[in-house]
Amino acid sequence: MLLKKIVVAEDDDAIAHMVNMALGDAGFLCLRARDGEEALRLVKHHDPDLLVLDVMMPRVDGFEVARRLKGDVMWSRTPILMLTALAGVENQVHGIDAGADSYMSKPFDLREFGARVKALVRASRRERDRNPTTNLPGSRAIDEEIENALRAGRHTHVLHVDVLSFDSYADAVGVQRSEETVRSLGQLLLDAARKASGGGAFVGHVGGSDFIAIVAPEHAQAIVDGAIAAFETRRAELAPGDSQALALVIASATTDGLSAAGADELGRRLGRAMKQAKTLGKSSHVAWSA
Repeated sequence: MLLKKIVVAEDDDAIAHMVNMALGDAGFLCLRARDGEEALRLVKHHDPDLLVLDVMMPRVDGFEVARRLKGDVMWSRTPILMLTALAGVENQVHGIDAGADSYMSKPFDLREFGARVKALVRASRRERDRNPTTNLPGSRAIDEEIENALRAGRHTHVLHVDVLSFDSYADAVGVQRSEETVRSLGQLLLDAARKASGGGAFVGHVGGSDFIAIVAPEHAQAIVDGAIAAFETRRAELAPGDSQALALVIASATTDGLSAAGADELGRRLGRAMKQAKTLGKSSHVAWSA
């Protein structure tokens, strides 16, 4: 998992040290900026997960830093937590209007500060890593979800969903129609997962027609059955044109017996199950077995 980086723009050494210590203990890499110009340079060079931004700084103040970043298409998605000694609603409104995503007045409680930082980073990463076709979480989010399950030692089922003969179908119908099919397939899987789990399942889009679902063991089979049934029922609607050769193939594997570093082995389990599923030539589900 990539290290989370935070630019801390603060000219007061004591406050910067306190913030760096708190965030460093939480596992963040902190990059210090002592004025607004340096903050802008560090953000553009390192593309951090968050900018912690003091308002009253030399050269360029925090309000102007926020305005410049939010006005730049490349950096507008960088979340900003603004810190200031200026109290009052009017100053908070000024900060939010300038582009701050959250606002805290000095002095502040370190526990609340840490919680806000984690929430902003979490939300930002989720939004940055979404597949543009389906708006589902992408590869990095999938990797993190699997790593979190392994690290926590949770008994988890991972489903790899693909469409047999999809590349040939996409060549025949063109990019636009094949992307509509992928988008519809993503919604179908999400609906099946929500129905079976009550909303607790994770569904991500690797790319093309490949999807990953990370689910509790008691929900896995219902999601598999629901997705295959919906695909077969709605085949012509999902894939207009010559869709008869298409089949929904699902491979599943569990995290049983895997350590926190077991992501590669989980991938091998899924790969073996998917290879077998694709030989069947029809919509099917194959579970990995040792």
